[in-house]
Amino acid sequence: MPAVIEAHNLSKRYYLGEINQDAFFEDINRRARQIYRRLRNRETAPLQNGREFWALKGVSLEINQGETLAIIGSNGAGKSTLLKILSRITKPTTGNLTVRGRMASLLEVGTGFHPEFTGRDNIYLNGAILGLKKAEIQTRFDQIVEFSELGEFIDVPVKRYSSGMYIRLAFSVAANLNPEIMILDEVLAVGDTAFQQKCINRVQEIIREGHAAIMVSHSMNAMRQMADKCLWLKNGEVRMFGNIDEVATEYENETMHVAKAPEKESIVHFIDWAITGEKSGENHTLSSQFNPVEFSIRCDLKIPLTEGSVMFALVDAQTLQILCHRTDIGNQPAGRLTLKIRLPQLPIRIGSYKLQCTFLEGGHALDVLWATPELVVASSDSTSKGGQRGILDVPAEVLISRNE
Repeated sequence: MPAVIEAHNLSKRYYLGEINQDAFFEDINRRARQIYRRLRNRETAPLQNGREFWALKGVSLEINQGETLAIIGSNGAGKSTLLKILSRITKPTTGNLTVRGRMASLLEVGTGFHPEFTGRDNIYLNGAILGLKKAEIQTRFDQIVEFSELGEFIDVPVKRYSSGMYIRLAFSVAANLNPEIMILDEVLAVGDTAFQQKCINRVQEIIREGHAAIMVSHSMNAMRQMADKCLWLKNGEVRMFGNIDEVATEYENETMHVAKAPEKESIVHFIDWAITGEKSGENHTLSSQFNPVEFSIRCDLKIPLTEGSVMFALVDAQTLQILCHRTDIGNQPAGRLTLKIRLPQLPIRIGSYKLQCTFLEGGHALDVLWATPELVVASSDSTSKGGQRGILDVPAEVLISRNE
């Protein structure tokens, strides 16, 4: 079975100081004007002016049906440029690209929407762009509106939509018009947590149906849930390509290393961590909040401790510290160290959390270790039948009595 996307040695060159070089037709228009001026002898400078900047350099990849590729990297690494090339919005300077199948791209909020048209009109417009007939769009219309949860606003011009409403409708259109390839750029950066999880579930359904997806996000937890392959871009080049867990972990480790203060030498080096109690098929996913759980964290201690202690903390996505526990570890020689933290239960709501270990000597903090990847709490046996709102999900009994 042939790959749905094959890219070989893709590179993209820009010239700093020039405007709007992303758009294909603007490139053609600018190039034609430059050639015309040269022919009229109005300028003798080369066709391209300014300092060269290569946003991409020699990127190759292959995606088969049923595969999901995550593209990660820091800002300016070339992620969005690569997506625009894969979406055929702009042409590569060098390299070859082959795309097989109908593609739906969602590269930014409101892409492909006409602001004066209503939500209803834009659904039909986007369906037509994808090559669907009106009858095909009509069969999926109710499904799109239901998924977006914008039924009462569907006949309102989208220029009056908030960014969250935009992304709801845009994702609903892209995900429910049966594309064979989905390309998503930071879709999960907008919208509430519930809708983000809804998007994740829909992408997983698309993959199970045998389609392919490419996505960019700074949420490593979301990438781990949805992708099986990962491409790490750094300065426009492929830094690493392979299994999502391996690549994402290397990226997170390097990011944490760069984030450390340059004048402060690291005292402890993180290796890995795992849940050694009950888990949901994954080393970093908790299957139940109400059973005993044990976290095992391995690290390298670079200096000996004489009056050592370690403080373990759990931090949520809003940087709120959920729990904190400190214990003395006494004399510890330099070398490999395994920390085990046992809890009778961890009754917190579903979501992702960061594990933090602070090493202290004589009561003074020496170094902070952040364990990657994040802890994912994915239990479905919540005690809060009406929906979770608080930080904790503690079993409770409610009694009602009447005073006669």
